Amino acid sequence: MKIDDNLLRKLAIRTISYFSDDLGMKNISDTFEIQSVNSIDYLDISTLISLSQDISGTIGMSVSNSLAKKMVENFIYGDITEEQIDELASESVSETLNVTLGNIIHNIEVVKNGGKVEISTPYTMHNKVSISKKQDGIMYLCILKYDNEEIILSYFI
Repeated sequence: MKIDDNLLRKLAIRTISYFSDDLGMKNISDTFEIQSVNSIDYLDISTLISLSQDISGTIGMSVSNSLAKKMVENFIYGDITEEQIDELASESVSETLNVTLGNIIHNIEVVKNGGKVEISTPYTMHNKVSISKKQDGIMYLCILKYDNEEIILSYFI
């Protein structure tokens, strides 16, 4: 198995457990498939994190506005206004990717064998965007399901 496929597989498994166990969003499906693709159509809120040194590439997570709001509601305890939920929606996606990636990076074979990986600060985009694979690049897509919503995970170089 290639490092990029393994990385995305581990991220998908950790994301499922994070939604289910940490956010209490139990309706997330535990089945997924990783596909090699030529382009990715991201949803309303997308966060990207770059990896460098012994693993390079970009990891992404993308969700709809409505799922991001559900994430906030399960992330924050206590009373919160609709305006606060809107403000925190993109931060919840960014934090989720940052935490789940940080949780699994030490389990990647390259790191287990002494390699080093730097993780960038998350970059969040709003609105739907598409990214195409560069001519000699690789691009993987994994779609997780929560109720009738999708969580897009991606890895590309």
